[in-house]
Amino acid sequence: MREPNCTRIVPAKNLWEIAIEFLEQIDDKLMEFNLKYAFITYKLCKIEKVPNKDIKKLVFLSCFNDVGKLYARDNATTTEIETYLFLKYFSPLKGNASLILFETKKNKYNYTGDTSKLYLARSFTKYLLQYNSKELALNAVMVEKDKYAYQDLIALNKLVLKIDLFYELNSMHYKTIVYKYISKMIFSNRERNKFFTMLSSLFEMYSLQTLYHSKVTAIVAYKISKKMKLKNTRCKKIYVAALAHDLGKVKIPLKILEKPDKLTDREYSTMKKHVTYTKDLLRNKMDYDIIEIAYRHHERLDGSGYPNKYSKTDLTLDQQILQVSDVISALIAKRSYKDAWSIDKTIEVLDASVEKNQFSKEIVGCFKKNQSKILKAANKIIVQADKIYDRINKERLSLTSMINQE
Repeated sequence: MREPNCTRIVPAKNLWEIAIEFLEQIDDKLMEFNLKYAFITYKLCKIEKVPNKDIKKLVFLSCFNDVGKLYARDNATTTEIETYLFLKYFSPLKGNASLILFETKKNKYNYTGDTSKLYLARSFTKYLLQYNSKELALNAVMVEKDKYAYQDLIALNKLVLKIDLFYELNSMHYKTIVYKYISKMIFSNRERNKFFTMLSSLFEMYSLQTLYHSKVTAIVAYKISKKMKLKNTRCKKIYVAALAHDLGKVKIPLKILEKPDKLTDREYSTMKKHVTYTKDLLRNKMDYDIIEIAYRHHERLDGSGYPNKYSKTDLTLDQQILQVSDVISALIAKRSYKDAWSIDKTIEVLDASVEKNQFSKEIVGCFKKNQSKILKAANKIIVQADKIYDRINKERLSLTSMINQE
């Protein structure tokens, strides 16, 4: 199944801001550096009069510099390779991801073109923060001047003379500039669609125990809403809310998220906070109704859910669809604490929840009636994702081998 086009539901710049804030929750120091790096990249390109389409990709790549560090696992190689793999397979700039392979490339002491600009901006930012002096930072760059394109070094000299960089970096003005620039970016339809993939992939890469969960939940919710003949815009809003519904889990410790045993009462109390964290992350970046769909996905019709113990009269049909879809996705998937459940067992749980007045009989009935088509679409997402992760693992091994041969 082709995933729905939701580019008119949420602007690409809002998705970009959510992604940045999500990553800040994991490592705020790294993301602070990345935004400063993006600011230097932007200013360097402006002085050099780089075409705007090229500035866009360079600023984007700067913002996600070393993002692979945040997803390090036992199979991780270098941060640079992990960053490249994430950008290539989950970001809107698949074709430009190789620009950040500074150290992996064999000819790594003669950078040209866009790679020269990126590496120069990153090195200068690093030295600037290290020495707390733009003159010393410039001198450090000039020591290794043979690495960079001559015109980029000329532009950097002009930047140092023209701008009070420490004022910009210490006053938080740099962040305002970067966000303002991003807000004016024009993204193609393909790039905007890829932002939605990146948004859900951010959390899945962070906690591998819930791999595919957001995407599968989104497809199940979208299919149910379509079968219930809701208007197309409502279906897409439910889909977007499902993709984002668990982003707040980034603030939950991994030892709780990936615990193989049952959570203690205290751990469960911590886990329940993720819905509020999600709402905070999405605030002012998505429509109110989308945020509320995501925020209320653990509420139940009988008032037994959380965080507010809302009952049926407080919950819209759209919110109830996500509640059911989230449980379906969780039950049919393998988790750290359980194996995947059969569809028969899953339906037993759903029917029992209807009997307890926790789930809508209409929604569960719609799923049961159309379970074959809905589960086929969900399984297709899982198969496609498995193929992507297989390609990632193969490319990781290839790049690692390249480094070892040098």
